[in-house]
Amino acid sequence: MKLDIKNALKSLGFSDSETRVYLAALELGEATMQDLARKSGVKRTSIYNFIDHIKESGLITLTRRKRRILYSAIHPKQLLEIQKQHLLEFEQTLPELTAIYNKYPQKPKVTFYEGREGIKEVYADTLREQRPIVAWSDWDHMESALGSDFYKSYPVERAKRHIPFRTITRDSKTAREISLKNEAQLRKMKFIQAQELKTEINIYGNKVALMSFRNNPPFAVLIENHDIAETLRTTWQELWNRLN
Repeated sequence: MKLDIKNALKSLGFSDSETRVYLAALELGEATMQDLARKSGVKRTSIYNFIDHIKESGLITLTRRKRRILYSAIHPKQLLEIQKQHLLEFEQTLPELTAIYNKYPQKPKVTFYEGREGIKEVYADTLREQRPIVAWSDWDHMESALGSDFYKSYPVERAKRHIPFRTITRDSKTAREISLKNEAQLRKMKFIQAQELKTEINIYGNKVALMSFRNNPPFAVLIENHDIAETLRTTWQELWNRLN
């Protein structure tokens, strides 16, 4: 039970030592600094370092009696009132904080995903968004990075959700074999001559997903920003238009 009480007090922002001193004061009723140190197990010199803080926080009150300084813990119900007051003060600042947050709505959101499951989560996001995808692809390393089942099932699921996929693809035997299923999988391809890329880049909606199959483990970076997505989409379209 004591452990639960301590954790509850710590959740209010008080340190372990402050919590122990408060509980000691609560049990003693009124206590000198020496009493608090003895009961709490916190050195008196250490208590002096933070006693002003817990007084200002309202945990403990101080009274002087016959040249003695006595410390008393506030009633536990007052802790709740203190936290309610803090919450009220925060709620009053919320409109101003929200205004600051909304001042730069176009700031990029960048998320890093590691490993096969992380990359799968990025591909799952393309399905949830249900926006047309334009991409750069290198098919030769995708299967080993994603696993055979996902490698085969993802294009089928994407087509089932009517999400078109256009990709500029490194020309290879694997890519040519994949292209035989283009119509069934709602995909269009154009080929470029290039060395192994071991990457895929998907642009969809306001998002850019960069998947690297080169590293072990593989990883993905998802950038959410309108301007970045539009710039890359425009440059992709320019190359697409020049290819046969």
